[in-house]
Amino acid sequence: MERYKGAIFDLDGTLVTTEYAHRRIVLEKVLGEFGKPIPSKKIINKFWFEGNRGKIITEIFGVDVNDFWESYHKYDTPELREKFTEPFYDIEVLPRIKKMGYKIGIVTSAPPEIAELEIGMIEKSTGKNLFDKVIVANAKNGFLPKPHPDGIIKCLYSLSLNNYEAIFAGNSDEDIGAAKKAWVTGVHLDRKEYDYGNLYPDWTIGSLYELEEILFNLF
Repeated sequence: MERYKGAIFDLDGTLVTTEYAHRRIVLEKVLGEFGKPIPSKKIINKFWFEGNRGKIITEIFGVDVNDFWESYHKYDTPELREKFTEPFYDIEVLPRIKKMGYKIGIVTSAPPEIAELEIGMIEKSTGKNLFDKVIVANAKNGFLPKPHPDGIIKCLYSLSLNNYEAIFAGNSDEDIGAAKKAWVTGVHLDRKEYDYGNLYPDWTIGSLYELEEILFNLF
């Protein structure tokens, strides 16, 4: 294996977890504006966890994509997220990975205000200045969201890393797709919150403790 110099992470579903009740509350309010019924839990989770949400919005919800997101961001506030979101149990690993000498980055497609909230939650537990670079890769910041590789590529550049010197760890199909397109080592952190089927990552791990052990042995 290569000797890596950086570890880049997704946020939602990777470093923090959000209860099902949050997405149901938000979708109920949003779809209610358009006179649409709340879908099943299976569909709500599909929307939350998988990529290609535009197709779900138009074909299943029956709502225009732009109109949907305008309404969604009105209800998906940091105040609501804070009630239902918390860091995963193993984020204590992150400062130890940094102490090994690895640069630590974040690439998320979350809205900037949500990303700021979640990073604050993590650093409240781990200490300030944990992350060397945070890239919010969404349209508001001029990025194409994952699975496009733009955010990862920008993060690599900001950290002065080549693609072969970094891993990107995430929980979803979008994360692994973005890692492949950026030519970095894609690590599927399987939190057992959703069954994505076969993602074909370079590595699959069940916790950050496993990642810590791998990176310790490689450094």
